[in-house]
Amino acid sequence: MAAYTAATDYAVPTGDYVTEWLEENDVSQAELARRMGVSGKHVSKLISGAALTPDVATKLALVTGIPSRIWLGWEATYRADVARLSLSEQLAAHRSVVELFPLAHLRKLGVVTASLRKPGVVALELFAFFGVASIGALERCVTRQAVAYRQGLAHPVDEHALATWLRIGELEANAEAGELSAYDENGLRELLPQLRALSANPQPNFGQELVARLARVGVQLIYVPEVKGARVYGATRWLQGRPVIALTLRGRTDGQFWFTLFHEIGHVLLHKDAEAHVHSVDAQGPVNPAEVEANHFAGTTLIPTEYERFLATLRSKQDVRKFAAAIGVSPGIVVGRLWHDRIWDFKNGQDLCMRLHFSEDD
Repeated sequence: MAAYTAATDYAVPTGDYVTEWLEENDVSQAELARRMGVSGKHVSKLISGAALTPDVATKLALVTGIPSRIWLGWEATYRADVARLSLSEQLAAHRSVVELFPLAHLRKLGVVTASLRKPGVVALELFAFFGVASIGALERCVTRQAVAYRQGLAHPVDEHALATWLRIGELEANAEAGELSAYDENGLRELLPQLRALSANPQPNFGQELVARLARVGVQLIYVPEVKGARVYGATRWLQGRPVIALTLRGRTDGQFWFTLFHEIGHVLLHKDAEAHVHSVDAQGPVNPAEVEANHFAGTTLIPTEYERFLATLRSKQDVRKFAAAIGVSPGIVVGRLWHDRIWDFKNGQDLCMRLHFSEDD
């Protein structure tokens, strides 16, 4: 993941390079002025920090043998560094905003490298990560992503963590989109039974198998580890005309994973809009209608309506295994539904669930 880098915390004036050349070649300022055909005052101002023009850079090149593009490059770097340092100094006053972001997580990713002893530099790193250039724009990144998601949650959500997780997913999706086919809605619908069947007998690399199968119908699936406080299971977005599903392993059980996957596929099929649909099962009370629809899609796809009446009859773990085998899904999916419908206590059936992890955890 590309990150903002500031090479120095200082700016080197072009005049310093002029002085260095004079000393190395034992030439006085007056002699340099004479050779360039300018006044001694002009050279003195240049050494003191005056702007270097293309005309003067050309004359310097003829006298020193250093190409004008090098002189102009030093000048551009100096002016950019001065502007950056000035902005960094101004941004230091916004440390309270900077501290709200999950800086420890971003440091692990290499996005943030500066410490809070330099809050202005951290702010610049956050600007580059979110693709903005002001504190106001940075704050809008947070509020824009979190407005719909925070409604009806049983537990508080760290909106800055959520915005960060979504941005990580967006950057990773854009970086990995090269081999994606055009979106094929009919192809996705035809693929659903195959994806559902994978849950019953997942291979060790089933995560990448899902990525490959969905890519063939133009749906990009990425796995993005959760950012602490975001309380997120998955999200669906349309980026540059393509549907992107991002999943965490929050809960780390196969039942939760498969429900979230099909929930997000539901968004792809049902909600073709620019909104980021973010999924959390911590919701209570009134929620976004799109989330209700996606939940219904996932629930009825994994356990079709005609089988729902049998759920209340499942008394033992063996009953669950037989029922799951009969309808062609994993026992973890069935247990998850029993927990959700409060037919079983959450403590019961834990050992029927497969535990998942990211490959880098190894």
